Amino acid sequence: MIAIPDIGIGLMWGSLSNVVAFYGYLYTDSAEELAKIYSVAAIVGAVTQIIVGILSDKTRHKWGKRSPWVVYGMVLAALSVSFWPLATNFNMFLVLSGISCTLVNVAQCAYYTMVMEVVDKDQVGYANTLSRTTATLGIFLMGWLAGFLWDAAHPSYTFFTMAIIMLLSTILVVPAIIKERPENYIPSEPYRFTLDFLYNKEILKLFLITFLFFGSNTLVVQMATSLFAKSYQFSEHTVGKLGMFQSIASLIFGFTAFKLIDAFNRKYILLFSTFGLVITFILLAIFLLQTNTPIVLYCGIFAYGLFFIAGKICIYTILSMIVPGNKLGEYMGLLNFCIAIPQFIFSNLFGYMIDFGHYKLLLPLAAFLYFCAFIITITMKLASTKGYNGRIT
Repeated sequence: MIAIPDIGIGLMWGSLSNVVAFYGYLYTDSAEELAKIYSVAAIVGAVTQIIVGILSDKTRHKWGKRSPWVVYGMVLAALSVSFWPLATNFNMFLVLSGISCTLVNVAQCAYYTMVMEVVDKDQVGYANTLSRTTATLGIFLMGWLAGFLWDAAHPSYTFFTMAIIMLLSTILVVPAIIKERPENYIPSEPYRFTLDFLYNKEILKLFLITFLFFGSNTLVVQMATSLFAKSYQFSEHTVGKLGMFQSIASLIFGFTAFKLIDAFNRKYILLFSTFGLVITFILLAIFLLQTNTPIVLYCGIFAYGLFFIAGKICIYTILSMIVPGNKLGEYMGLLNFCIAIPQFIFSNLFGYMIDFGHYKLLLPLAAFLYFCAFIITITMKLASTKGYNGRIT
């Protein structure tokens, strides 16, 4: 049950690759201008998640530390999405979507921390896998909405459906069913800004891997419509269905390999993920030079979904292994900062390159970034799963 709220979070982020772009392109023809939506989302996300990480560590509420942030964040986010059809120009939609992304970031930071606090330590990997797997259900639903329900003349049908799913997937579970565990409320030290993480090489490596990992991901999520519909000339409904294929791959991994996350050293799984993404993006770039048949794109995104979910799960699980327990929320905020900032940088870079006709270089560039993440992962030193107690060996 702890994994169900991630459906709404996954739905929101899945919309960035399809209906947000579809609606944005009603008001602009520029991929670089569209990237402003993702830039705003990244900037507010970077700031919001650090703040929420710190504040939720200090929160004392009858629902617990994290639950109030999850519930209020997602309820308000759902309400804000229902207002999207009121946008009459690009700037108005930019503001409305930015508000929605901010509120989802509020909920997400608290939720991802809560997932690791309501289970036993030896179940963290399993809980992370399950929650990220249900996030893909949200992406799948968003792919279905974009691929079949989307109608540019009646966008409210899609946006209202999004809002309902986001709302129900949260309030039906938190705090009604899922209760936080008081024994996991580790007393926090009085907060003072420090740069302690700069002295921990493994944390720095994880943050850099995260930066590269999610920077590359921007190309096939936020910039998917600009790249595949605008540049490679696939139809909107073809691009809209990409989320479904990514989700199917992630669900296959989630329901068949979740035990492997706890059985193997996370480093090896992260190596498998990053190297697989390198190969996937190189092959996709080669095949798209030869043909624009949708099946090629679907197969590439399916492979990407398998490798990406494996790496994403490991990144969050590794964080819980190497940070001080009483600062988990704070470090979760820093990790999400490393997720948000590359979205700002690379969405603008990719948008600029698409507008100037250099889109054929983007898939090889993404492959190179994943290769850099692969090399850094090789140098990491993590405790084995059996000896997992948060120490670094």
